[in-house]
Amino acid sequence: MQGQRIVIATLFIVICCSGSLFALSPEIRFDMLKTKLTQQLKEQQYARALETIHEIRGLGIATPASLDYFEGKALFESGKKYEAYETLTNYVESNGKNARYYRQAIAYLVKAEEAYNAEKEKREAERAAREKAAREEREKDMALRRQAQEFAQEPAYGTPNNGLMWSFPLSKGYLANPYLQGQAWGTKQEARNYCENLDLAGHSDWRVPDMQEFSTVAGKGNKYSSLPWPAHFKVWLWGRQEFSGRDTRYQANQLYAVSNNDMQSYDEQSAAIICVRRNSPEMFEKYFSRQYRVVKFKGHKIMVEDRYMISSDQCFYRDPEVTFSAANKYCKNLKLGGYDDWHLPIKEDMLQRLPCEIAAYLSFLVDDSSYNDLWYVEPGLLRNKPGVHDPGECKIRLEKYKRARHHVRCVRDVK
Repeated sequence: MQGQRIVIATLFIVICCSGSLFALSPEIRFDMLKTKLTQQLKEQQYARALETIHEIRGLGIATPASLDYFEGKALFESGKKYEAYETLTNYVESNGKNARYYRQAIAYLVKAEEAYNAEKEKREAERAAREKAAREEREKDMALRRQAQEFAQEPAYGTPNNGLMWSFPLSKGYLANPYLQGQAWGTKQEARNYCENLDLAGHSDWRVPDMQEFSTVAGKGNKYSSLPWPAHFKVWLWGRQEFSGRDTRYQANQLYAVSNNDMQSYDEQSAAIICVRRNSPEMFEKYFSRQYRVVKFKGHKIMVEDRYMISSDQCFYRDPEVTFSAANKYCKNLKLGGYDDWHLPIKEDMLQRLPCEIAAYLSFLVDDSSYNDLWYVEPGLLRNKPGVHDPGECKIRLEKYKRARHHVRCVRDVK
């Protein structure tokens, strides 16, 4: 048994080592490949000849100079004239006129020169284009870094006179900046989460602004604004608290993506995210308490609500159009300027005290004729009759449908 085991082990070793015992030397392998290459060139199998040349160079032994010529020839005949020109040029320059295939190499160089020059020009143009693109990419990256540095130096703004502090209003142009921390654009929930978790300028009580707050700074014509608002974009805002009825366009405690193009609400998947905090609530209330005007007509005094000092053709937020019941409720509940006796205009107010072109006297309504269509009320024995001021014909008209939508401005008598 022991003898059988020794014989089996010996046979196993012989079988495992047989590959190395019968392996050919690199020199013999070279002779075989050289014969194979000669046959391939003779049969014009140039693609296979290039594979054989590659295998020969991989043997790691010295090869004859003529191999460069055969490689150049195979490259040329395979249509790779640029590579052929470079290989043959190296062959004649390294070996001189005494090279065995000098004349043949020169002939191929003459044939390949025009194609080589054209390809060389093309490759140089491509290289220049790549270098230009890389340079522009570096410059773009440097600009993004500078933008991020500038943003970091002034990440929040305090708005004078109204007690508000704002996060930097990022437009879509900032989305491509990978060096900016924070979120510029997102969904409703992302807007809430971002503002509620924001820690900026030493404060953590940030939130999404409401429409009233945003109206204090939005608009090119607003002299109090110091923020660089983009010209046109949608921004997340809380709906107005004043108009919280079901029949209003903006509901309280709801977020809307509001655009200054047509001032409609949008159920957008994403919009710009800005955050606000009241740095001085007392100053904010004081700011709004003084936003009213006293307008005199025909010896009478009437105080007209004019809260938002914004040019209407530039603002990002405008009053919604509301139903008669919502307008009436709004005026009865209005507390402005230290007064709580506001009401909808009556016929006397509209025909005797207020001019046809109300917009000329209200800063928020300038250059927007549609805002002259305001709700008024005609008191009656049984119930108030709703009506609308029609500036086109300088008259008022009854409104048959109380659920129709018009704008509202409240008035009060000045004793």
